[in-house]
Amino acid sequence: MVADPGAPPPIRTFLDLEAYASKLASKAFVPQEITLDPFFGGLQYDGHRQIRFLKDKALFEDNGDGFRVEFSHPGWMFKKTVDMFKMEDGQPVPLKNGPEFFSYGDLKPGPEVKYPVGFSGWKLLSAEEGKKERPEFLTFQGASYFRAVTTKLGWGISARGVAINTIGGEPEEFPDFTHFWFLTPKEGDKTFQFLALLNGPSVTGAYHFEVQPGETTVMTVRSSLFMRKVVKMLGLAPFSSMFWYGENTHPKPLDFRPEVHDSDGLLIEQHNGPILWRPLDNGREMRHSVFSLEAAKGFGLLQRDRDFKHYQDLEANYHNRVSVWVEPVEGFGRGKLHLIELATGEETWDNIVSFWEPDLLPTATEPARFVYKLHWLKEHEHNLAKVTDSRWGEGVATMDVPNDYEFVIDFTKGTLKEGTPADWLPEEAVNIVGEAKMIDKRVMFNPQTGGWRAFFKLDIPPSTKLLEMTCELLQDGKPLSERWTYQWRR
Repeated sequence: MVADPGAPPPIRTFLDLEAYASKLASKAFVPQEITLDPFFGGLQYDGHRQIRFLKDKALFEDNGDGFRVEFSHPGWMFKKTVDMFKMEDGQPVPLKNGPEFFSYGDLKPGPEVKYPVGFSGWKLLSAEEGKKERPEFLTFQGASYFRAVTTKLGWGISARGVAINTIGGEPEEFPDFTHFWFLTPKEGDKTFQFLALLNGPSVTGAYHFEVQPGETTVMTVRSSLFMRKVVKMLGLAPFSSMFWYGENTHPKPLDFRPEVHDSDGLLIEQHNGPILWRPLDNGREMRHSVFSLEAAKGFGLLQRDRDFKHYQDLEANYHNRVSVWVEPVEGFGRGKLHLIELATGEETWDNIVSFWEPDLLPTATEPARFVYKLHWLKEHEHNLAKVTDSRWGEGVATMDVPNDYEFVIDFTKGTLKEGTPADWLPEEAVNIVGEAKMIDKRVMFNPQTGGWRAFFKLDIPPSTKLLEMTCELLQDGKPLSERWTYQWRR
């Protein structure tokens, strides 16, 4: 059973899907009825992972060395089913589940067990030159969540179709992708396309995805969102990641690994403004940062630190986690970029959330139409010097400065003007919002990295609980580096 009063009409194009999503938004939301047999619904992680899709049953298996789709079995925490269709000659053909699609390992479903007729999610595989097996590089499962990787980097950050009331006091909603339509790829196609219907208590949406795997995996997302009712907050291009601790975290957990995180910073690039780098952190309470922007050129959660010695994890391989860069194409305009850092005491749950909140909200009749590209990659490149490390700690207290704190930021060298002397040092611009006194600041060339190290010292009185600070390097009064922006909490 799908999460609406009736099955959708035949969906052949994105315009068909958009019209249906608009119609659906004018009706009351009907949640999906969970009909999963208790045998599968009661499975825990170890039991559910024994159920494996049979590779020779994959959709588009006969498409030469091209794309193919494998499906996921309902169970454990994925009890909802999703309706899926294959587009054949422009017509949607429903895809049904059955025990012939899976191996059940050591599980012994009895004759009385009812097998689900739907799938809980799916994954996309593609041929990779020089490799015999086709690797999985994209997966959709659970609400509107999806993840992708590249040919060089592994799983980490998760994306969503939309975020509803993530903050603001109202209960958070998690709309589902309830239907997918897969366009049949031709042999030799480099991109894979599919449609998706989003449905939830407050919103419906029509989505068109086009994805191309590679050393950078690129997804173009086109969507029209329709509101059933007014929400406290609507988030576009939302992401979830994990940051337990890093070089800037005090105190650190008693763990043998120096750092544990999927992402270490938020990068924001504006059309007319500084490029901002916000290091992530994990404290005793939630941190919420809001960046009001006229128009974002791009933004993303990045794993910038790629040195294995900084993680020492042979299993999780945090140094090889994928980063994601959002490139707005249409429909973003003026709005706010939110960064939420939730306190966490372990590494298994995502505690970092970012999303774009548009100033203009859609309605049931006037949708929000937007297009953006997701670049799943190693690093987003630009011409300024980049922040590579952020550290702070207590300085040497004296009678004159009893509350001495030192902040140390490492930058790459950046692009200097032609004719810059070899012994030249950039200017350091520091701004502090909150009660604190600047004691000292200076910049040094870092011979270990070939870049710059910026220091500044603050006298922070015990009554100060929060500081907002920025630091950037200048040459002749113009930005040489990203603007490091940090929220310090006692």
